This record gives sequence, C-alpha cells and structure tokens, in this order.
Amino acid sequence: MTILLKLTRRAALAGFAGAGGLLAAGRPGFSLAADPAERVLTEAAMSLFTDPAHVRQVGAACLDRQELCGSRATLIEEIFGAERQRLASCATTAEIHDWLRTRIREDFAAGRSVTVQGWVLARTEARLYALATHA
Repeated sequence: MTILLKLTRRAALAGFAGAGGLLAAGRPGFSLAADPAERVLTEAAMSLFTDPAHVRQVGAACLDRQELCGSRATLIEEIFGAERQRLASCATTAEIHDWLRTRIREDFAAGRSVTVQGWVLARTEARLYALATHA
C-alpha cells in the first residue's frame, strides 16, 4: 500500500519552522526559554561586530581569563547591570550600541582594562567578546 502525501505551502512552511526550532535548540548556548531581555541585548551587542569568526576567537581567549568567565546570563548582567531591563524593553539597537560605546570609554577612563592576546580591551569590551562565544 502506497501512501501519498500532498505537500501544501502551509505544510511546507510549518515543517521548515519546526526544523528551524530544532536546529536552534541544538545550538550551544541557545535556549528557547531564554529570558527575552537577554536575547534582545545579546543580539544588539553582537550586531556591533562584523567578523564573527574573529570575534569568537578573541572571545575564547577572553574566557580564558578567570574574571571574564561566565554564562551568557552572567555576562549580560555584568555588561548591562542596572540598565538591563530598561535597555531591553525600550532602547533601539542604535541606542544600545551608543550605551555600550560610552561604557567602553568609561572603562578605559577609569583604568578598567585587560590585556588579551596582546590587545588592551576595556572590561566591557572583553565581556562582549566573551559573550560572542555564547551567542
């Protein structure tokens, strides 16, 4: 007995969406149940970078530093702190980028920097690189 299945556009789109969810769930560091604020801030922060391969390489080196290690949630908290909810709920990506750039300048001005692979990075900048390894 042969069973014929009719592939409709609706069935195909539902199947692709389901497959995408399975692929996303299988990505390291990705959680379908992740905090929406965490997702928004991670995506905005990662859009600062243009070369994901280089970013992950530097990020892995940053994670070798004990003071920069942490989960995605921990890094988000350390980067955004008390501004986390405000930025996630009402800021545009451009506003988040401006906020991050200001925070990086403040880190340098206050002497909050680390050396990673010969590069002197602001602590916030190094944490952004470390966050990229989780994204």
